[in-house]
Amino acid sequence: MRAVLAVGFALAMFGAFAMEATAQTSCSGKNATCRQRCGQAQCPYCAGQFASCKRTGCWTDHQNYGGQTHCNLKKS
Repeated sequence: MRAVLAVGFALAMFGAFAMEATAQTSCSGKNATCRQRCGQAQCPYCAGQFASCKRTGCWTDHQNYGGQTHCNLKKS
């Protein structure tokens, strides 16, 4: 039983990591994370960042989330 729980936990952690890794490699992934944080389907900050990311391949997180800039993202 413990082994089953351990394997289930490991798979859950890997799945969460895989989703986060995907979100970190594309503009659309960053946009989805931004909209989730915003809590609204239409968030002006996210829309502006998404449009800019599709042109430049860079996304700057909102200052509430560190304000970090991520570049070399897929422009999709």
